[in-house]
Amino acid sequence: MKGRDTTARAILAIFIISLPLLATVNADAAAPKARTACKKASTKVRSNGYVFTCLRSGKKLIWSRGIPIKKIAPKPTPTPSPSFSASQSSNNQVRWEWMDNQSKWVANGNPPACQFPIIPQGSLLNFSQPISLLQPGQVRGGSYKPHGGFRFSTYGTFIPDIKIYVPFDGVVTAAAQYKIEGTFQFLVNIVSPCGFMVRLGHLYIPSAQFTQILSNLPAPVEGDSRETFLNPPIPVKAGDLIASSVGMPPPASPDSMGSFMDFGLLDLRAPNPDVPADFTSNADPKYSKYSLCWYRGNYLSESDRALVARLPLANGDLTSTYCK
Repeated sequence: MKGRDTTARAILAIFIISLPLLATVNADAAAPKARTACKKASTKVRSNGYVFTCLRSGKKLIWSRGIPIKKIAPKPTPTPSPSFSASQSSNNQVRWEWMDNQSKWVANGNPPACQFPIIPQGSLLNFSQPISLLQPGQVRGGSYKPHGGFRFSTYGTFIPDIKIYVPFDGVVTAAAQYKIEGTFQFLVNIVSPCGFMVRLGHLYIPSAQFTQILSNLPAPVEGDSRETFLNPPIPVKAGDLIASSVGMPPPASPDSMGSFMDFGLLDLRAPNPDVPADFTSNADPKYSKYSLCWYRGNYLSESDRALVARLPLANGDLTSTYCK
């Protein structure tokens, strides 16, 4: 019995000694302001992850500056498996690179088989919105343009809310931000693991996701649309919003103002057989020799291809290296 009494008294003593310490910390109380008056020395208040202590300064009691509470790092939990299969995950690691010494695109892994149409219905844009198109593979403004494009408004008018999306899972390999007549514009290249690239330009308002991508690029300069190649490329998913508006809004000049965009599609697996072997231009051969006539063949969905087939040519120019 004597041993039990001794143990009980020891436990009680520890509890009593602990009471002042427990009473000094007021958890999650309103945060006091540093160097304002407090009432009891050594009182501690915890608020928003900080501990404030009542200290004696001369004849006054004042609150200290808050000291961050050290947090014990939580034990990491296993990351759930992605919704795609292991083979798809492996395929998404395939990267396509332009080899200058071979003058061709080369995959650094085993690319998966391409699924057609490359751009499923409505996955890039609402194809009922364009009012005209530009042919890919023609000279415009004194330089050869492998890409074509769409107009969504007449010259001198601007239509907002033209949304552009990532059409397939892939990576952003290059991008640029620039200005025309002081108006911000950007462009992106997106490549699928199987070897198709979309090149999109004259995009106006980037999504939050693409604003972050562009933040790593040089600041936009008037008339300088040179691409920055991203290393490593940045993964994106089909359906991710790229831009919520395209083209040149007011106060652009009447000749520049309008809702429009550049659109190029490339098959990096082999040069376009419609391009002559001796073909030369002032365009980069890694784009000019691999670009396609995207409104023919099984690149767009059948319904989107039918909508595009009805569009007039924005500049009336029928010539095209790719669209025979």
